[in-house]
Amino acid sequence: MCDSFNAAHPNIEVRPQYIAHDGYTEKMTTMLAGGTPPDVAYMEAYQAWEWALEGKTLDLAPFVTADPESATLLPNTNFTYDGGTKIMSTSLAIAVMLSFYNKKIFAEAGINVPPSKAADAWQWNDFVDIAKRLTKDRSGKDATDPAFNPDDIDVYGVSYQTWWGGYLPFVISNGGDYASPDGTELWMNKPEAVEAIQALQDLTYKHHVAPTPSQSSSLPSTDILLQTGKLAIDLNGMWKVLHYSQLKDLEWGVGVLPYHKTPATLRWGAPITISAPVSDPAAAYEFYRWRYSPDRIDLYKKGLWMPIQSDYYTDPAKIDSWINGIPGTFPEESKDVFIDYALNNSAPPPLYSLKNYAQIENEAVGPGLQGVFAGEQSAQEAMDEAANNAVMQGRY
Repeated sequence: MCDSFNAAHPNIEVRPQYIAHDGYTEKMTTMLAGGTPPDVAYMEAYQAWEWALEGKTLDLAPFVTADPESATLLPNTNFTYDGGTKIMSTSLAIAVMLSFYNKKIFAEAGINVPPSKAADAWQWNDFVDIAKRLTKDRSGKDATDPAFNPDDIDVYGVSYQTWWGGYLPFVISNGGDYASPDGTELWMNKPEAVEAIQALQDLTYKHHVAPTPSQSSSLPSTDILLQTGKLAIDLNGMWKVLHYSQLKDLEWGVGVLPYHKTPATLRWGAPITISAPVSDPAAAYEFYRWRYSPDRIDLYKKGLWMPIQSDYYTDPAKIDSWINGIPGTFPEESKDVFIDYALNNSAPPPLYSLKNYAQIENEAVGPGLQGVFAGEQSAQEAMDEAANNAVMQGRY
């Protein structure tokens, strides 16, 4: 992104700074305190919100309002505050949660691959049955066999994420939500949310089709497990296209998520901010907006990002420019998944609007879910505790 921008703007030079994930926030805070914050920063939403509300980032509303490309952006891509009058950021790009799978495992089991259309998505119970048939112990018995050994699994039917991107799509699919509309009450202990979270825990400890967190920590990454035939389905973010497309000996595909009541996924993007003390706001904004279009940078057609401009989901030529921009990167079923499903069956996560979301996650919901996914608590017990511990402050 920096290279393409610099090549097109000989009068502006962007110098990238790379900071490791561990210690990123601490480093950024130190730079800010020393009076040398980066002009433009890719940030965690919770840190970006904190800085924006303290006046440490630029209100981008005047720039966004005057930018003709703003009219092309998808709805619900802005992080707004002060009653919607100020803009902290427009999503860097967008992503959705999906099902990635090993075609060979499905073919050998004689099972149809995960559907690419929301209308054909697997209902949860059907998904569990399929995951059981795909899970094998070292003697070759699957999880439907009474003689199956859950302590000696060779191939897992599914792997799921235990952070909010992994569980929220299923909460939403079951008719639940993270918090009340006004943001003053945590709703993760409501029946719809509890049922969805319990269903994820059951994949591991009741149905024995997914690894435990401790098992996952000792196993290779899901990329390698899928590649080596030790995992059938990886429930993960769309950025995995970048990884899977580079594994040339893997026959893989992508489909929609299973569902409880209605097909659903998450659609979101991280914020990118401009520091308030930036010396040249116009130049910084020019770089900030550079990532809007796949015509300008190649990270979209490489499978890392999805565009935030709406015409890249409606104009056939523009759709092809990123989904078919590098032949062989996106699977043939991608238009169903990345266009129709992403637009029509997606919801934003709480990070766009819920105040002190990081505190709620770190002090209430996260610790509770850690116990759930470790098999130490039921979803109801953990989320009741979370609801008692959550400090809710409303929405921006």
